[in-house]
Formats: sequence, C-alpha cells, structure tokens
Amino acid sequence: MNSIRLALASFAIAAIALLAGYAHAAAATSTLTVDLGAENGSGETGTAALTQKPEGVEVVVTLANAPATAQPAHIHTGTCANLGGVEYPLTNVMGGNSTTIIKGVTIDQLLAKPMAINVHKSANDLATYVACGDIKAG
Repeated sequence: MNSIRLALASFAIAAIALLAGYAHAAAATSTLTVDLGAENGSGETGTAALTQKPEGVEVVVTLANAPATAQPAHIHTGTCANLGGVEYPLTNVMGGNSTTIIKGVTIDQLLAKPMAINVHKSANDLATYVACGDIKAG
C-alpha cells in the first residue's frame, strides 16, 4: 500500500512540475511593438517590431521620413529620457528599414530592465538622436 501511495505522490509532483514549466513557457512574450518617436526635430517616427525566434530576438525597425543614408541604431540600457550604454547593436537603418537578429536573448530579458531603441542621425553624427522608443510591456 505504501508503494502505491509513494508512486501516486511521485506522479503528482512530476505533474505539478510539468504544469509549472508549461505555464512559464506559455507566459513568454513572443512579440512586442516599440513606438519610435522623433527626436531633435527629425520628423522620423515609426516602430520596432520585436519577434521571438528560436535563435534570438528579431528586431525590425521601420521609420517614416528617414533619409536614404545609413543611420546607426542600438538597444541601449536606460530609457529615452536617460540613455545608458549600448547593450546590443542593431543593423543600420537604411531608407527607413533595418532587420537584426539578436542571438541568445529573449524579449522577456529585454523587458527585465529599462532599455530603449535609439536611432542616430549618421555614423558621422552619433551625438544627434533622430528616433527613440522605450522597450516596455504593452
């Protein structure tokens, strides 16, 4: 009788652990849209669409009113109001578009601390920000 109780208790513990793991996986953020607002009178506005992929996070930046020339973009620590250092470089925005895969990271990790997506005027003028958006849950 004790062996049956022990087997049932073991089964119950395994089922609870499995369900807890499933609930955690189901709660993972799969997509997130970051609104990018114009800065320094640039008129450049748009979005950064974040999509969780098996290899990492895909970041697709789309800006209206952007020049055809390359504009460096990054994910910085901090917020647009108080940017910190570069955490992840992104592919340069060209003609308003950029796509980057940040390998080995999840959207939930990006949401875990204040971070922002920032676009610079050009490689020669990194000090001038033209668009920025805080990475935050909906």
